[in-house]
Amino acid sequence: MTQQCPHCQIEIHAPKLNSYEDNFVCPHCAATLSHNQVDIFLYAFCFIALSALLLILVGHVNTFIALVFATVGYRLCRSKLFESHFRLIRCAD
Repeated sequence: MTQQCPHCQIEIHAPKLNSYEDNFVCPHCAATLSHNQVDIFLYAFCFIALSALLLILVGHVNTFIALVFATVGYRLCRSKLFESHFRLIRCAD
């Protein structure tokens, strides 16, 4: 997953969300970077809401069970489908 560093504007390979705790360092300019939290929450909310609605309306699944399936589905699909779309932000030093 290639993304652009907001500080040096060079393409970098950002690590996956589960491979770092708070932030990571750009290999070119040593800027402290992180994935944008707003993007993470926005993609999660949209995916879970749409998936749960489809399961409830089309599949006639119980609401609680639909939310559980949608949440687990997001967690399983996040690294493959969504992480490459998360913007990188520079953390305050």
